[in-house]
Amino acid sequence: MQNNVRSMLEGALISGIFLVLMFTTIYTPLGIITAMALPVPFTIYAARNDLKKSMLVVAASGLLTIFIGALPSIFSALFAGLLGVVMGVLYRQGKSAFHVFVGGSLASLAFLLGSLVISYYVLNINPVTTIQEMMNQSIEMSRSIMEQIGPADEKQTAMLTDMVGMIGKMVPMLLILGSTQFALINHWFSRKVLQRLGTPVPSFPPFREWRWPRSIMYYYLVVLLGSIIVGAQGGDMWETLLLNIKPILDIMMMIQGLSFLFFFSHSKGWGKAIPITAIVLVFIFPPFPFILVLLGILDLGIDLRSKVSKK
Repeated sequence: MQNNVRSMLEGALISGIFLVLMFTTIYTPLGIITAMALPVPFTIYAARNDLKKSMLVVAASGLLTIFIGALPSIFSALFAGLLGVVMGVLYRQGKSAFHVFVGGSLASLAFLLGSLVISYYVLNINPVTTIQEMMNQSIEMSRSIMEQIGPADEKQTAMLTDMVGMIGKMVPMLLILGSTQFALINHWFSRKVLQRLGTPVPSFPPFREWRWPRSIMYYYLVVLLGSIIVGAQGGDMWETLLLNIKPILDIMMMIQGLSFLFFFSHSKGWGKAIPITAIVLVFIFPPFPFILVLLGILDLGIDLRSKVSKK
Protein backbone atom coordinates (compact mmCIF):
# COMPACT_ATOMS: atom_id res chain seq x y z
CA MET A 1 0.00 0.00 0.00
CA GLN A 2 2.81 2.40 0.93
CA ASN A 3 4.64 1.56 -2.30
CA ASN A 4 1.52 2.29 -4.35
CA VAL A 5 1.01 5.63 -2.61
CA ARG A 6 4.66 6.50 -3.11
CA SER A 7 4.47 5.59 -6.80
CA MET A 8 1.33 7.70 -7.27
CA LEU A 9 2.86 10.72 -5.59
CA GLU A 10 6.09 10.30 -7.51
CA GLY A 11 4.12 9.93 -10.75
CA ALA A 12 2.21 13.15 -10.07
CA LEU A 13 5.49 14.94 -9.34
CA ILE A 14 7.05 13.59 -12.53
CA SER A 15 4.05 14.73 -14.60
CA GLY A 16 4.29 18.17 -13.03
CA ILE A 17 8.00 18.46 -13.81
CA PHE A 18 7.40 17.33 -17.39
CA LEU A 19 4.63 19.91 -17.89
CA VAL A 20 6.91 22.67 -16.61
CA LEU A 21 9.62 21.56 -19.04
CA MET A 22 7.10 21.41 -21.88
CA PHE A 23 5.79 24.89 -21.08
CA THR A 24 9.35 26.25 -21.00
CA THR A 25 10.14 24.51 -24.29
CA ILE A 26 7.16 26.01 -26.11
CA TYR A 27 6.98 29.53 -24.71
CA THR A 28 10.49 30.60 -23.61
CA PRO A 29 13.92 31.09 -25.24
CA LEU A 30 15.23 28.26 -23.04
CA GLY A 31 13.27 25.80 -25.19
CA ILE A 32 16.40 24.64 -27.03
CA ILE A 33 17.82 23.37 -23.73
CA THR A 34 14.65 22.10 -22.05
CA ALA A 35 13.57 20.20 -25.19
CA MET A 36 16.56 17.91 -24.68
CA ALA A 37 15.52 17.31 -21.07
CA LEU A 38 11.91 16.30 -21.80
CA PRO A 39 12.58 12.51 -21.59
CA VAL A 40 14.47 12.80 -18.29
CA PRO A 41 11.45 12.75 -15.89
CA PHE A 42 10.08 9.60 -17.53
CA THR A 43 13.52 7.94 -17.45
CA ILE A 44 13.79 8.63 -13.73
CA TYR A 45 10.31 7.27 -13.01
CA ALA A 46 10.75 4.13 -15.16
CA ALA A 47 14.09 3.39 -13.49
CA ARG A 48 12.36 3.35 -10.08
CA ASN A 49 8.95 1.85 -10.95
CA ASP A 50 7.50 -0.92 -13.12
CA LEU A 51 6.57 -0.61 -16.79
CA LYS A 52 2.79 -0.44 -16.30
CA LYS A 53 2.97 2.51 -13.92
CA SER A 54 5.48 4.23 -16.19
CA MET A 55 3.17 3.96 -19.19
CA LEU A 56 0.28 5.38 -17.16
CA VAL A 57 2.40 8.40 -16.19
CA VAL A 58 3.36 8.95 -19.86
CA ALA A 59 -0.29 8.71 -20.96
CA ALA A 60 -1.46 11.13 -18.26
CA SER A 61 1.31 13.60 -19.05
CA GLY A 62 0.55 13.41 -22.75
CA LEU A 63 -3.12 14.23 -22.20
CA LEU A 64 -2.28 17.13 -19.89
CA THR A 65 0.02 18.69 -22.49
CA ILE A 66 -3.06 19.47 -24.61
CA PHE A 67 -3.84 22.30 -22.17
CA ILE A 68 -0.34 23.73 -22.69
CA GLY A 69 0.51 23.34 -26.35
CA ALA A 70 -2.61 21.98 -28.06
CA LEU A 71 -2.76 18.67 -29.94
CA PRO A 72 0.72 18.69 -31.63
CA SER A 73 2.42 18.76 -28.23
CA ILE A 74 1.17 15.20 -27.64
CA PHE A 75 3.70 13.96 -30.20
CA SER A 76 6.53 15.55 -28.22
CA ALA A 77 5.19 13.95 -25.06
CA LEU A 78 4.95 10.53 -26.71
CA PHE A 79 8.49 10.81 -28.07
CA ALA A 80 9.86 11.84 -24.68
CA GLY A 81 7.82 9.12 -22.99
CA LEU A 82 9.00 6.35 -25.33
CA LEU A 83 12.67 7.31 -25.06
CA GLY A 84 12.47 7.86 -21.31
CA VAL A 85 10.59 4.64 -20.50
CA VAL A 86 12.82 2.45 -22.71
CA MET A 87 16.01 3.77 -21.14
CA GLY A 88 14.52 3.77 -17.64
CA VAL A 89 13.43 0.12 -17.93
CA LEU A 90 16.90 -0.85 -19.14
CA TYR A 91 18.43 0.99 -16.19
CA ARG A 92 16.08 -0.88 -13.87
CA GLN A 93 17.15 -4.19 -15.42
CA GLY A 94 20.80 -3.40 -14.70
CA LYS A 95 21.91 -3.20 -18.33
CA SER A 96 25.23 -1.60 -19.25
CA ALA A 97 25.43 2.03 -20.35
CA PHE A 98 26.12 0.92 -23.92
CA HIS A 99 23.00 -1.28 -24.05
CA VAL A 100 20.90 1.53 -22.57
CA PHE A 101 22.28 3.96 -25.14
CA VAL A 102 21.58 1.58 -28.04
CA GLY A 103 18.08 0.88 -26.74
CA GLY A 104 17.32 4.58 -26.45
CA SER A 105 18.74 5.30 -29.91
CA LEU A 106 16.64 2.55 -31.51
CA ALA A 107 13.50 3.72 -29.70
CA SER A 108 14.08 7.29 -30.88
CA LEU A 109 14.77 6.16 -34.44
CA ALA A 110 11.64 3.99 -34.51
CA PHE A 111 9.47 6.88 -33.33
CA LEU A 112 10.95 9.35 -35.82
CA LEU A 113 10.52 6.91 -38.70
CA GLY A 114 6.95 6.17 -37.62
CA SER A 115 6.20 9.89 -37.43
CA LEU A 116 7.50 10.42 -40.96
CA VAL A 117 5.38 7.55 -42.30
CA ILE A 118 2.23 8.80 -40.56
CA SER A 119 2.85 12.37 -41.64
CA TYR A 120 3.40 11.38 -45.27
CA TYR A 121 0.78 8.67 -45.80
CA VAL A 122 -1.94 9.65 -43.30
CA LEU A 123 -1.71 13.44 -43.05
CA ASN A 124 -0.46 13.94 -46.63
CA ILE A 125 2.35 16.18 -45.37
CA ASN A 126 5.95 15.77 -46.47
CA PRO A 127 8.02 17.02 -43.50
CA VAL A 128 11.24 17.07 -45.53
CA THR A 129 9.76 19.28 -48.25
CA THR A 130 8.18 21.54 -45.63
CA ILE A 131 11.51 22.02 -43.87
CA GLN A 132 13.27 22.70 -47.17
CA GLU A 133 10.70 25.35 -48.09
CA MET A 134 11.09 27.05 -44.71
CA MET A 135 14.89 27.07 -45.03
CA ASN A 136 14.74 28.43 -48.59
CA GLN A 137 12.44 31.21 -47.40
CA SER A 138 14.94 32.05 -44.64
CA ILE A 139 17.76 32.18 -47.20
CA GLU A 140 15.73 34.51 -49.42
CA MET A 141 14.89 36.77 -46.47
CA SER A 142 18.55 36.93 -45.46
CA ARG A 143 19.51 37.68 -49.04
CA SER A 144 17.00 40.54 -49.24
CA ILE A 145 18.33 42.06 -46.03
CA MET A 146 21.93 41.78 -47.22
CA GLU A 147 21.05 43.43 -50.55
CA GLN A 148 19.77 46.46 -48.68
CA ILE A 149 23.16 46.79 -47.00
CA GLY A 150 25.32 45.90 -49.99
CA PRO A 151 25.74 43.34 -52.78
CA ALA A 152 24.89 39.82 -51.65
CA ASP A 153 27.38 36.99 -52.01
CA GLU A 154 25.79 34.92 -54.79
CA LYS A 155 28.22 32.02 -54.39
CA GLN A 156 27.40 31.66 -50.69
CA THR A 157 23.67 31.88 -51.40
CA ALA A 158 23.95 29.21 -54.09
CA MET A 159 25.96 26.99 -51.75
CA LEU A 160 23.32 27.29 -49.01
CA THR A 161 20.56 26.52 -51.53
CA ASP A 162 22.43 23.41 -52.70
CA MET A 163 22.85 22.28 -49.09
CA VAL A 164 19.11 22.65 -48.48
CA GLY A 165 18.43 20.60 -51.63
CA MET A 166 20.64 17.79 -50.30
CA ILE A 167 18.62 17.42 -47.09
CA GLY A 168 16.15 15.12 -48.83
CA LYS A 169 18.96 12.69 -49.67
CA MET A 170 20.46 12.83 -46.16
CA VAL A 171 17.32 12.06 -44.14
CA PRO A 172 18.53 8.60 -42.94
CA MET A 173 21.81 10.03 -41.66
CA LEU A 174 20.06 12.94 -39.95
CA LEU A 175 17.59 10.58 -38.26
CA ILE A 176 20.37 8.30 -37.00
CA LEU A 177 22.49 11.15 -35.67
CA GLY A 178 19.46 12.82 -34.09
CA SER A 179 18.40 9.59 -32.37
CA THR A 180 21.85 8.94 -30.93
CA GLN A 181 22.10 12.55 -29.79
CA PHE A 182 18.80 12.37 -27.88
CA ALA A 183 19.80 9.06 -26.25
CA LEU A 184 23.24 10.31 -25.24
CA ILE A 185 21.97 13.58 -23.76
CA ASN A 186 19.17 11.79 -21.93
CA HIS A 187 21.67 9.31 -20.44
CA TRP A 188 23.87 12.16 -19.22
CA PHE A 189 21.03 14.14 -17.59
CA SER A 190 19.22 11.11 -16.16
CA ARG A 191 22.35 9.57 -14.67
CA LYS A 192 23.15 12.81 -12.81
CA VAL A 193 19.66 12.95 -11.28
CA LEU A 194 19.37 9.23 -10.49
CA GLN A 195 22.72 9.25 -8.71
CA ARG A 196 21.48 12.10 -6.52
CA LEU A 197 18.39 10.02 -5.72
CA GLY A 198 20.52 7.05 -4.71
CA THR A 199 19.61 4.87 -7.69
CA PRO A 200 22.65 3.10 -9.18
CA VAL A 201 23.11 3.84 -12.87
CA PRO A 202 25.81 2.35 -15.13
CA SER A 203 28.28 4.74 -16.71
CA PHE A 204 30.34 4.67 -19.86
CA PRO A 205 34.06 3.96 -19.45
CA PRO A 206 36.31 7.04 -19.40
CA PHE A 207 36.48 8.70 -22.82
CA ARG A 208 40.20 7.98 -23.07
CA GLU A 209 39.36 4.26 -23.12
CA TRP A 210 36.88 4.45 -25.98
CA ARG A 211 37.97 2.42 -29.00
CA TRP A 212 36.07 1.21 -32.03
CA PRO A 213 36.69 -2.26 -33.48
CA ARG A 214 39.44 -2.24 -36.09
CA SER A 215 36.85 -3.23 -38.72
CA ILE A 216 35.47 0.35 -38.56
CA MET A 217 38.73 1.56 -40.09
CA TYR A 218 38.33 -0.81 -43.05
CA TYR A 219 34.72 0.28 -43.53
CA TYR A 220 35.84 3.90 -43.52
CA LEU A 221 38.57 3.30 -46.10
CA VAL A 222 36.16 1.42 -48.38
CA VAL A 223 33.59 4.23 -48.14
CA LEU A 224 36.31 6.84 -48.75
CA LEU A 225 37.43 4.99 -51.88
CA GLY A 226 33.79 4.69 -52.96
CA SER A 227 33.34 8.46 -52.54
CA ILE A 228 36.29 9.10 -54.85
CA ILE A 229 34.96 6.70 -57.49
CA VAL A 230 31.39 7.99 -57.31
CA GLY A 231 32.64 11.57 -57.41
CA ALA A 232 34.46 10.80 -60.65
CA GLN A 233 31.80 8.67 -62.36
CA GLY A 234 28.55 9.91 -60.82
CA GLY A 235 25.57 7.72 -59.89
CA ASP A 236 22.60 9.01 -57.94
CA MET A 237 21.89 5.88 -55.89
CA TRP A 238 25.49 5.38 -54.76
CA GLU A 239 25.88 9.09 -54.12
CA THR A 240 22.87 9.06 -51.80
CA LEU A 241 24.17 5.98 -50.01
CA LEU A 242 27.60 7.51 -49.44
CA LEU A 243 26.10 10.84 -48.37
CA ASN A 244 24.43 9.00 -45.48
CA ILE A 245 27.23 6.60 -44.52
CA LYS A 246 30.36 8.72 -44.80
CA PRO A 247 29.40 11.51 -42.32
CA ILE A 248 28.60 8.89 -39.67
CA LEU A 249 31.95 7.16 -40.20
CA ASP A 250 33.69 10.56 -40.22
CA ILE A 251 32.25 11.32 -36.78
CA MET A 252 33.23 7.87 -35.49
CA MET A 253 36.83 8.34 -36.65
CA MET A 254 36.91 11.85 -35.15
CA ILE A 255 35.78 10.36 -31.83
CA GLN A 256 38.55 7.78 -32.13
CA GLY A 257 41.11 10.54 -32.70
CA LEU A 258 39.82 12.61 -29.79
CA SER A 259 39.83 9.56 -27.55
CA PHE A 260 43.49 8.97 -28.40
CA LEU A 261 44.34 12.58 -27.51
CA PHE A 262 42.62 12.11 -24.14
CA PHE A 263 44.56 8.86 -23.65
CA PHE A 264 47.89 10.43 -24.65
CA SER A 265 47.37 13.47 -22.42
CA HIS A 266 46.39 11.25 -19.48
CA SER A 267 49.39 8.96 -19.96
CA LYS A 268 51.72 11.99 -19.94
CA GLY A 269 50.01 13.53 -16.93
CA TRP A 270 49.17 16.72 -18.82
CA GLY A 271 45.65 17.07 -17.46
CA LYS A 272 42.68 18.02 -19.63
CA ALA A 273 43.91 21.28 -21.13
CA ILE A 274 45.04 19.75 -24.44
CA PRO A 275 41.95 17.53 -24.95
CA ILE A 276 39.60 20.42 -24.21
CA THR A 277 41.54 22.62 -26.62
CA ALA A 278 41.18 19.87 -29.24
CA ILE A 279 37.39 19.85 -28.78
CA VAL A 280 37.27 23.63 -29.24
CA LEU A 281 39.43 23.40 -32.39
CA VAL A 282 36.91 20.99 -33.93
CA PHE A 283 34.40 23.85 -34.10
CA ILE A 284 36.67 26.81 -34.92
CA PHE A 285 39.47 25.33 -37.07
CA PRO A 286 38.06 23.54 -40.16
CA PRO A 287 41.17 21.42 -40.97
CA PHE A 288 41.31 19.96 -37.44
CA PRO A 289 38.49 17.38 -37.87
CA PHE A 290 40.46 15.94 -40.82
CA ILE A 291 43.55 15.71 -38.59
CA LEU A 292 41.51 13.84 -35.98
CA VAL A 293 40.25 11.41 -38.64
CA LEU A 294 43.84 10.65 -39.67
CA LEU A 295 44.81 10.21 -36.04
CA GLY A 296 41.89 7.85 -35.52
CA ILE A 297 42.91 5.77 -38.54
CA LEU A 298 46.49 5.52 -37.25
CA ASP A 299 45.29 4.59 -33.76
CA LEU A 300 43.18 1.74 -35.11
CA GLY A 301 45.64 0.72 -37.83
CA ILE A 302 48.95 0.54 -35.95
CA ASP A 303 47.70 0.64 -32.34
CA LEU A 304 49.27 3.92 -31.26
CA ARG A 305 48.11 3.41 -27.68
CA SER A 306 50.22 0.32 -27.13
CA LYS A 307 53.26 2.19 -28.41
CA VAL A 308 52.57 5.08 -26.05
CA SER A 309 52.06 2.65 -23.15
CA LYS A 310 55.39 0.90 -23.84
CA LYS A 311 57.26 4.19 -23.81
